[in-house]
Amino acid sequence: MEILAKYSDKGTIRRHNEDVVECLSHPKDNNIKLLVLCDGMGGKAKGEVAASICVEAITKWFNNKDVKTLNNNFITTNLVKRLIKRINSKIIKEYGEDHLGTTLSMAIVNKKNTLVFNCGDSRVYTYTRSLKQISEDDSDVWYYHKYGGVDKEDLRYFGTSNIINACIGINKAFCRIQSYVIPNDYKYLFLFSDGVTDILTDKKITKIIRESKDIELIKNLVLESVYVDQHLFVPARIKKKYDVKYIVPFNGRDNSSGVVYKR
Repeated sequence: MEILAKYSDKGTIRRHNEDVVECLSHPKDNNIKLLVLCDGMGGKAKGEVAASICVEAITKWFNNKDVKTLNNNFITTNLVKRLIKRINSKIIKEYGEDHLGTTLSMAIVNKKNTLVFNCGDSRVYTYTRSLKQISEDDSDVWYYHKYGGVDKEDLRYFGTSNIINACIGINKAFCRIQSYVIPNDYKYLFLFSDGVTDILTDKKITKIIRESKDIELIKNLVLESVYVDQHLFVPARIKKKYDVKYIVPFNGRDNSSGVVYKR
């Protein structure tokens, strides 16, 4: 059974939700899907405004784009990158630089492939027999993992884990877009805000996937990250190795959102 679902929770600390999520089928071809998740930056004013502008513009563009174009990976990738840069410029023009910002994770599923786009530290995953992260975080701490040998699950404990190096709406230089083309050979496709992945390890996400009914899956993942204590603590192995400020993430501290597509 096909599943296309989204779920978002403001968490237990924030007064309002700055995450905006959407998922839909193309009006002229039900087999073509759009999944998009924007996490408005809490450190800036009105992060939800930037997130809403971004999701609304992408959704409108997708609904009006012809099917033939969306099935062309090269053309669609270039068009999406241009679209995101236009959205970035629009936000800056209307609100000024360094005022509104949002991350972006996005996927377009066409006839043969899935086109993935990412800007910031929200994430895109696939799952077949195991969980696989497709996107890379564009953040300070991600480089500790990529080049410094730090386990990915330990990044959540670094005090600078919330500092990102790419987003939409701050300035032109910050709008750096990752893009990937992957085959449609996965069972599930996921988009998560960092409110989920800062709390749930890949192992925990995998456990919930295996134990949940499809119709409840994305809700279960988000609610687990918000309301269930994961008993996180800073591992001794990284305390000994790195002389930095550490934090212990706690459930519900952030807005948490996810989107899932099951083929």
